[in-house]
Amino acid sequence: MELDLDNTEWQDALQIVNYTRRSLFLTGKAGTGKSTFLKYVAENTKKKHVVLAPTGIAAINAGGSTLHSFFRLPFYPLLPNDQRYDSRHIKETLKYTGSQRKLLREVELIIIDEISMVRADIIDFIDKVLRTFTRNPEPFGGKQMLLVGDIFQLEPVLKEDERQLLSPFYPSAYFFNAKVWQEMPIVSIELRKVYGLVFIGVFSRL
Repeated sequence: MELDLDNTEWQDALQIVNYTRRSLFLTGKAGTGKSTFLKYVAENTKKKHVVLAPTGIAAINAGGSTLHSFFRLPFYPLLPNDQRYDSRHIKETLKYTGSQRKLLREVELIIIDEISMVRADIIDFIDKVLRTFTRNPEPFGGKQMLLVGDIFQLEPVLKEDERQLLSPFYPSAYFFNAKVWQEMPIVSIELRKVYGLVFIGVFSRL
């Protein structure tokens, strides 16, 4: 799998992933190569990494696991004031195995596909988990995050009662409203070059 060497956005994104610890939000319209970039990084990076996604289908497409299975997330809103997940109780509540704890400590790059579907409270919860189990007070326990997706394509799925529970804490459920970003601004790169136009012509003739 190769990247377009003439695509400056791809190259800028690759430089950030490979040669810095900065977290990156990679976005762009359909056909701009977000999935190609994700798969290229997953297959070629020298950093110890995991590929995650919010749904089973997205996880299969990305070649990884779901966020809920990897972090053992519950399916209800994760409110910041939930005492089950405060600093004193989170380890007892989550009950990670030794191998899970080891992976959380050793992973360097966490890739999340279809990030537009991930709620803000989940992002803050992941941040809390990583800080706790790595014993590193930096955002996300010092891990690099690669978030891939288009906020104009898919949005977080919320029931009305869940929306009401989250509204006192977040202006909206979108991932970019997570409180962790106030501590750690994220780099954003938008892919603009659209690929695959040849397929449009093929299908139009069928």
